[in-house]
Amino acid sequence: MFSGKSLQCEAKPKNIISSSNKKRKLDGSGNFTDYTHKRLDKDLRNDLQMLVSGFVDGKLIYILEFPFNYTDFKNRLKEQLNKKFPKGDREGFYLRSANFNYKHFENCSELKIIYCLDKNDLEVYKNFIQKNLLEILFKGVSK
Repeated sequence: MFSGKSLQCEAKPKNIISSSNKKRKLDGSGNFTDYTHKRLDKDLRNDLQMLVSGFVDGKLIYILEFPFNYTDFKNRLKEQLNKKFPKGDREGFYLRSANFNYKHFENCSELKIIYCLDKNDLEVYKNFIQKNLLEILFKGVSK
């Protein structure tokens, strides 16, 4: 049931194709395209929640939520922006891909598992999930 409370969020889904020759794994990663210091400041002011989800062959495996303002996460974005633009934004220039993964939010005390397969189903997909992220998921789900 909808509570009526609005949530401002940034959603970052990731899909792994199991038949791909690339041995990619879900690792809680995502990226922001064409990022700037100005955009980061706006996102921080808007008190966003991050929603990071993982799919295998289009099947939803998990959805994680944490505050955009979480220190390790925002520092990851700042670090990349400062490397690209040490003197601040430059008109017409962008950081093409500011990226992150589970390491940048794994210790967040406000990290929530919004959705996850149960342990039996999660076991089926374990080869497509990075080990440390899998441990987080197993700790947070029932059965």
